[in-house]
Parts: sequence; structure tokens; C-alpha cells
Amino acid sequence: MKSFLYALFLIISSSIFAQTHFTIPQNVWRTSFKSDHSVGKWRGNSISDGLKYKYRVDTTNFEVEQFFNRSISRNLLKLEYGFTDKATLMLEIPIVSNLQEERSWKISYDPLPQKLDSLLNFYYPKPTNNSGLSDITLGLNFLIRGVPAWRGGKQRYSLYTGFDMVFPFAQDLKKFDSKSIDSNSTPLQFKHLPIGEGLTELRVRVFGEFYRKGWGRLLNMNWSFGVSSFQKNIVNPPITFLWMENASADSIAQSIGDVTRKKSPQVNGSIKIQLELVPKRVFVSTGLNSQFNGRDQFFSKNSTISKLMAKRDGFDSQNMLTTQFVKFNFVNLDPFIMLGPLPFELELGASWFLPYPLTYHNFANVASWVQISSYFQSW
Repeated sequence: MKSFLYALFLIISSSIFAQTHFTIPQNVWRTSFKSDHSVGKWRGNSISDGLKYKYRVDTTNFEVEQFFNRSISRNLLKLEYGFTDKATLMLEIPIVSNLQEERSWKISYDPLPQKLDSLLNFYYPKPTNNSGLSDITLGLNFLIRGVPAWRGGKQRYSLYTGFDMVFPFAQDLKKFDSKSIDSNSTPLQFKHLPIGEGLTELRVRVFGEFYRKGWGRLLNMNWSFGVSSFQKNIVNPPITFLWMENASADSIAQSIGDVTRKKSPQVNGSIKIQLELVPKRVFVSTGLNSQFNGRDQFFSKNSTISKLMAKRDGFDSQNMLTTQFVKFNFVNLDPFIMLGPLPFELELGASWFLPYPLTYHNFANVASWVQISSYFQSW
């Protein structure tokens, strides 16, 4: 019991009472549970919502605006273990409790609305939803320079590197099968909302923090930069009438055959500033997260459709998402002022997207979450 209290005391009794411990002391466990909810609309390459494109049926030209609204509720269990004082193992297990997407459209310059409207209803039934396990992340953080926040000392900075492997446990899109239909003769693929992409991800990160005391309060800044690569893999693309005019879904699927996707590397960056409001008890932080993906490559029997999967009128697999966030943390770690027998930290947060050109060809989300974390000593 004494060693348990001593280990926790190392975490909380340093001169730095920050919550952003990228590594934790050897033989200490940190368990976190997070519940979040987000809603968002698909944003194209302008300030408007949705996809805009032109389509021709027989001799009739249509102008279409297509809209996608998505909401997601998710729970995340995160386990961390101090393998050494400079290395921490991490496991993230997310579970999507509800993923829902509503689809709508507006057709302009349409002398015969029923033509395209029936086509859109067939390929894009509404609404759709799903739930289940998402992709699982296994990672390792290393302290490579400086002093971690939980230790304190004269140095007021720390530099880390991290390696993550993301395993595709989430449901990806079902393969199109013209014989696999519902009671309305709609192919089940059109009603299936995938949770993941079915790709293994390898992520390398460099991150760190600077911290200073001023006016009796702690101020620290965290930053992070990461690059992800993805395994090239056979995928099930969403069959759409936009690839081939006046052709059935079955004909389109047979035309492309098996499809291989080479996802572009992903670049992530973030910065956060944190201020201690109540000494050793309440912190507030704000910052930015940004994610950029280049254009993907697809390979199939039909080279024209392969190019349309990557980029077409109104859509591009090259995308960007930038969000701003604010968080409040209530810290119950100092043994001299701790409430109750267990150390914990409670976090309340919210985030919102920043508009074009910082967010495009992606879902522009507004999110909120609550998270609780606790520390335990390994015997």
C-alpha cells in the first residue's frame, strides 16, 4: 500500500500539476473511459454543404445537390501502462453505440423530377444506421529528451516520439451483391453504413510540451505532429450511378471487378495551451487539431471508374478537417486534498470545425465529450 501511494505521489506532487502526462511512471496503470457524441454535415470544396454535380439521363441534364448529415455516439476505453519511466504502452478500444446518416438532395433544372429522384432513392436509401466495435489502436510513447511533467525539475520541457498501429476491427462496407436485397429489392450494400475503412494504419508521431509558472499558476503548451501510412488492400467501393450513365448497379459492379485502394498518407497536427485556474484542482485548455489526406488511388478493371472513385465532379478523396476545442479538467490527484479514496481526473470538452479552406470534402463535426481517468499501481 505504501508503494502504491508513493507512486501516485510521484505523479501528483511535482511542481507540474498538468493532466497531459504522455508517459507515466514505471508499473503504474492509467485507465480512461470517454463518452462522446458528434454531429456534422458533409462539406465540399466550398462554404456550401453537400455535393454538387451535373448528371445526364437519356437526353435530360440535371443539376443535383446531395446532402449527408451524420451523427455518432461512441465510447472509448483507453489503457496505459508505464513499462519504464520513459516508455508507456497504450491500448485504445472504441465502441460505436450509434452511427446514423441521413441523406437528402435537391434537383434543379429537372423537367422530369421522377427520373433522377427515383434513381437517388434507389442508390441512397434514408436513413441508415449502424453500431459495433471500431478500429483498435496499440501504441507506444517514448520520452527522448527533457523531463516528463509528472517528475518536474529544472527543465521545463519534454520531447517524445510515439508509434501506433491501428487494426481494422470495424465493419467496412459490404460487398455489392445484386442478389443480396431487402424486401423492397434494394441491395443491402446501399443501406449499409460502414464504421471503418478496412485498412491497417501505421502512425509515427513527434510531440512535446513546454511549461512555466507565472502569477502562481501553471501555463503549458503541448504540440504534436504525426504521419500515417496505410496498408494497400482490396476494398468494397460503394456502387453509384455516377460512375456510368444508363447502366444498372449490377453492370457497374461487373465492370470494375475487384478494387484495390491505396490510401494517401495522412498528416496530423495539433497544438494546445493549458492554464491552471484553481491550483492543483481545475485546468482549462484550448487548441486546434488538423488532419490532411492526399488523393487516394484505386485500381480496378475499369480505369475510368478507378479515377472517378478518387475524384469526380463534386467529390475528391483529398480532404482536410480542422477543429478547435475547449476542455475543462477537474483533478483529484493530490493526496493532501483528494476527495474520496481513489485518485481520478474528470474532463469535459467540446469541439467544432473550422470552415473552408480548413475543412473540406469531409464531415464538419460539432462534438462534446466527458472522460474520467484514474491511476493504479501494478504490484
